[in-house]
Amino acid sequence: MKPVLVVGAGQLGLMMAAAGARFGIPVDRMDHVTGELVPGTSNLRLQMPLDEIEQRYDIITAELEHLGDTPLLNSVKATKSWCNGTAFEILPTREKQKEMLDELQVATAPWQFLSAEADLASAHETLGQKLVVKSIRDGYDGKGQWRPVADQAHDIPAEAFGGLIAESMVDFSREVSLVGARFANGEYYFFPLTENYHHEGILRYSLGPAPKTEALQAGAQAMLSAIMEHLDYVGVMAMECFQTEQGLIVNELAPRVHNSGHWTQAGSDYSQFDLHLSALTGAAVPHQPESFPVTVMLNLIGCEWNAEWQALPGIQCYWYGKERRDKRKLGHINLTAATAAELVKQCQNLMPYLDAEHKGFLEEAVALLSAS
Repeated sequence: MKPVLVVGAGQLGLMMAAAGARFGIPVDRMDHVTGELVPGTSNLRLQMPLDEIEQRYDIITAELEHLGDTPLLNSVKATKSWCNGTAFEILPTREKQKEMLDELQVATAPWQFLSAEADLASAHETLGQKLVVKSIRDGYDGKGQWRPVADQAHDIPAEAFGGLIAESMVDFSREVSLVGARFANGEYYFFPLTENYHHEGILRYSLGPAPKTEALQAGAQAMLSAIMEHLDYVGVMAMECFQTEQGLIVNELAPRVHNSGHWTQAGSDYSQFDLHLSALTGAAVPHQPESFPVTVMLNLIGCEWNAEWQALPGIQCYWYGKERRDKRKLGHINLTAATAAELVKQCQNLMPYLDAEHKGFLEEAVALLSAS
């Protein structure tokens, strides 16, 4: 089976390496900063020359799109094994991503590039009183974002202009995402839409399948299909959207497996990690499941490990082995059941083992499940 190297040594690559065992696919990781090779799911770090890496791995993918412009990464992207080069050129830069969406006539928030601070006033005139200003590169989990209001002081650093876009503030009812894959033979596979809740710019929990999105699924699939076909993309891609009265509006795209797809580890015959490897290597084209159990994915942010999580029935806990820091994603828990009522009971069983913050987010998820 074709060996795969994942650029990045974080949790997404870790879970991809674990998923490789399902297909007999060797999956190793590479630290994108040091260049050290991390075999499988171990924490062993090895030095390996780039020419040997290219000979060893038929496929090189990545767990993050913000790779930077370094001699190491430029050399990796120049190898014949590097996959989806066009997507990794366009999607990490918000300006290029927005231009592509406009070209494809895929709905997205109206936007404007901010080359200088004076452009902010014209952006308010064109886009509205309330804006979201974002760094064109490297912003994630709420970083590199500001929300200026017309005629009020703002805290955007002067040196940031020239690397920013402004977007109209979107009036939306909820945030949803679609995770899907395109295969080299042109076939597509999509999971159901997922409902996501963010706090302080960080995803806190997801519900999959998202309640009451049946009417949105086909349109979302058409949008993501057009994007992946345009990029000649092979593998899993995530599309984050706002649900509005006018329909879905694309917020961001990620050319990789995605946090909002973690629920598929419990809620599908194939997880997003299985699917990504299957598409990249041609190992198997999975069937389309006819139904999905109701699933909650709870992110574990800045908290301590609790060994009792693993002992609870119906709980899948993934712990990433990272050093604890505030607002850092350290793991996640998947809970799944055949019905929403059964899932509510599982969530309630977990709550006594969570701190107040995580219990509060899970209570919100329970309220949405109960209302669905």
